[in-house]
Amino acid sequence: MPWIKQDKCIQCGLCVPSCPVDAIYVKDGKYYIDDKKCTHCGKCEEACPVEAIRPNFEHPDRKRCSGCNCGSGRGGHGNHGHHSN
Repeated sequence: MPWIKQDKCIQCGLCVPSCPVDAIYVKDGKYYIDDKKCTHCGKCEEACPVEAIRPNFEHPDRKRCSGCNCGSGRGGHGNHGHHSN
C-alpha cells in the first residue's frame, strides 16, 4: 500500500480526488491512506506534485524481504501480497 511521507506532504489535497475508492482521508490536518480501501492503483502517487506518496517498499517500518526470490531486494512491491508488516 502506498503511504504518505508526512514531512514532504504540502496538504494540497490533489491526491483525494485522484483516488477512485476514496481511500485518502484527513485527520488532524494530515492526509492518510486507508489500507483497507486502497487498491494500489497508483493514481494518488501520480497526482502528488511533491512525490510525498511513496510505494510501500520505501516505508521505514516495512519489514525487509526474507529471501523469497521475489526479486524486489527492497522488502516488497506494495501490492506484491506476501510481504506483510
